[in-house]
Amino acid sequence: MSSEAFINDLGNGPNLNLNGSEVASVAATAAIAGAAVVARAGHKWNAWTKGGLIALSALSGAAAIGINAVSAFVGYKVVKPARRILAEDAAGQLPREKVTFPSRDGRLNLTGYFYPTTASRAAIILCHGFHGGAVDTHPAAAIGRATGYNTLTLDFRGCGESEGKTTSVGYWEVEDLLGAIDFIKSRPEVDPEKICVYGYSMGGAVAILAAEREPAIKAIITDAAFASLDALLSVKFNVFYRLPRFPFRYTAVWWSRWFSQTTGKRVDPLKALQKMAAENRSIPHLVIHGEADDIIPVDNATLIYENTPGPKDLWLVPEAGHVAAGYCDKQGYMAKICEFLDPLMRK
Repeated sequence: MSSEAFINDLGNGPNLNLNGSEVASVAATAAIAGAAVVARAGHKWNAWTKGGLIALSALSGAAAIGINAVSAFVGYKVVKPARRILAEDAAGQLPREKVTFPSRDGRLNLTGYFYPTTASRAAIILCHGFHGGAVDTHPAAAIGRATGYNTLTLDFRGCGESEGKTTSVGYWEVEDLLGAIDFIKSRPEVDPEKICVYGYSMGGAVAILAAEREPAIKAIITDAAFASLDALLSVKFNVFYRLPRFPFRYTAVWWSRWFSQTTGKRVDPLKALQKMAAENRSIPHLVIHGEADDIIPVDNATLIYENTPGPKDLWLVPEAGHVAAGYCDKQGYMAKICEFLDPLMRK
């Protein structure tokens, strides 16, 4: 349901706009500066016997500064998506409405597109994935409206045309989705008791986290969502950062969190589901995942399904890669969505 271009981008890891010479240049500059600083610190040492220690300290300091410089550089690139914007309506297309609304925390304004219909008052909010945008969910929005649902897409903060400088890989994006909930509840075309949130990849994680906080969400559909960001990075660090795990695993992630203002915070949909279960709250949930997903392993779907309280369904699609289940069998995909959603939203 997401665009093929987006799937290809994800298959190669996020578009960091990096090349080897950039990283090497940052590392070399930092290393030289670090060596000079450490060497100057020891220039007053007169004994030749201390020369080796000075050299060793200089090399160690240069290496540490170089590692941190590369980590900061790549860490920033990871949380700084390239802006991808939805083109204007082509001739002959049914109109959509470009809308703006604030995130619930009031920190910034977001851009989205509303696809109205008179076929029903039920609504779907579509949430894009990491380094994505509303442009990726446009095909799904058009299909959603054609099947009788008012549909809203949005650019999460730092993406597309929304305000913000960085993505937080799900943490602050919950505030964006909650802002979208507030907006769609205000639309006269929509019954506020019939709202479903449908998220892809990171957007699926955001959907789960928002459902734990917002009772207006009456159903969720997640396609290729992760169960825990920390757990995912522990096995897929090199996919997202394109750096060797040693010595960059912790420093690069720390810098990403510093730039996105999520230091000490966790993106953990699994814990959100467990909290709902502990409080005897439930929500209908369709969990979709491709069995050939090499970005987010399929065991994430199993964990999400097992911990979801309430009516639920797990659909694992053989041979489908990341966010690619809809391309393996488009008719079967839509039939599965309608089979799950229609009894909840059209009764």
